[in-house]
Amino acid sequence: MIPANARAGLAAAGLLSEDASAEDLRQVLIRMSNDFRDKAPLSAAQAATIILDGVRSGAWRILVGQDATMIDERIRANPEAAYNYAELFRGMSP
Repeated sequence: MIPANARAGLAAAGLLSEDASAEDLRQVLIRMSNDFRDKAPLSAAQAATIILDGVRSGAWRILVGQDATMIDERIRANPEAAYNYAELFRGMSP
């Protein structure tokens, strides 16, 4: 069910071993999903406030959270890697 390039991306990011089983992959995806939900630095209400404040001020771009700002900076520094996450985030610690 997981495309080979997505599985390879998880392996390249050090999140999954090359020879991981389907169960290993399932556990990684569950952990990532739980982490996304439970470890978010902003609540939904905080994100909504940032978005609404940006809309009200007429901002043409609204970046919500430090991760969005970091991704924006990396893509602007290397636009050709915008869809190549292994390249885009090369050298960053997991």
